[in-house]
Amino acid sequence: MNRDIHNIIAREYERRQKLAADIVEQRKQQLYTKIPQLREIESMINHLGIKYNRLILSVSGDKSVILNELTDKIAELTSARNELLAEHNISFDCLMPPYQCEKCKDTGYITDTAGSQRCSCYRQQIISHLFAQSNVNVNGKECFDNFNEMIYPDEINEAKYGIGISPRENINNIKKSCIEFIQNIDDPNQKNLFFNGRTGVGKTFLSFCIARELISQGRTVLYLTAPALFDIITEHKMRNYKEDEYADDKYQSIFSVELLIIDDLGTEPLSDARYAELLNILNSRQSQNTARTCKTIISTNIGPKKLYELYTERIASRIVGFFDRLVLAGKDIRLL
Repeated sequence: MNRDIHNIIAREYERRQKLAADIVEQRKQQLYTKIPQLREIESMINHLGIKYNRLILSVSGDKSVILNELTDKIAELTSARNELLAEHNISFDCLMPPYQCEKCKDTGYITDTAGSQRCSCYRQQIISHLFAQSNVNVNGKECFDNFNEMIYPDEINEAKYGIGISPRENINNIKKSCIEFIQNIDDPNQKNLFFNGRTGVGKTFLSFCIARELISQGRTVLYLTAPALFDIITEHKMRNYKEDEYADDKYQSIFSVELLIIDDLGTEPLSDARYAELLNILNSRQSQNTARTCKTIISTNIGPKKLYELYTERIASRIVGFFDRLVLAGKDIRLL
């Protein structure tokens, strides 16, 4: 199953590259009709480029003089082409392939000092396929552009809302904290987020706002409800992964994704085994965060006091110590 996912992704990158190449070719043909001289210059550049590459691969003697001459000629033609485009008020960018991911040029892989590795867009595709039923809907309406603080009451009533300021002022402060979290996502000192509040006050909405913003930046994000999270761990323990190198991707994503969102913590069936599993996830992600981006968002209806009652002290202390608690208050938005 998971091997099929990687084949699907490989075909998707082939489709993207072909689409980008077709778009460039279509643009070129339109420009050649408008500027016939451009076709001649492009043909000469391509011809010299092929000649240059063949010379590099040949086993003949000293080629430096010829290579330098070819380099100078290609540079001269390139300059002439750019001047020709400028005369017609045409940007050179129109001849560049419109890749969906500029980092990997729609290959799925990037090369750096550590060698070749999967691009973040590839990793996000894996996550999207693996968690098709529970991942963030990148085309949904949950984004900061649709954030509306006016649906939160402007009255100050601590007895009613449990906070000393109005829910509207409170949610605006929380929004600022969310934006700071996004801006400082790579900072090891940036704490994780712990959304706390009763049902319907916008915890999941804000989680999705953050998720979609980070995905648009090329980050990997995984959203899971607490019951779904532990179901994946249970499945991982029951299966044999030796025959399929890709079958464990789902479980490993929980630990490796740049942002993990655990929604509705406390709604999962509780057990000592699950306490240990949650503690392992929190500890592992926190330790990795010093070397690379590995942040976590938890949202729940239960507060710190109930947290200590339901979970072990080690788990509760991890959340209290490594997470910024943001308390949402107000009326049930879904009823509004």
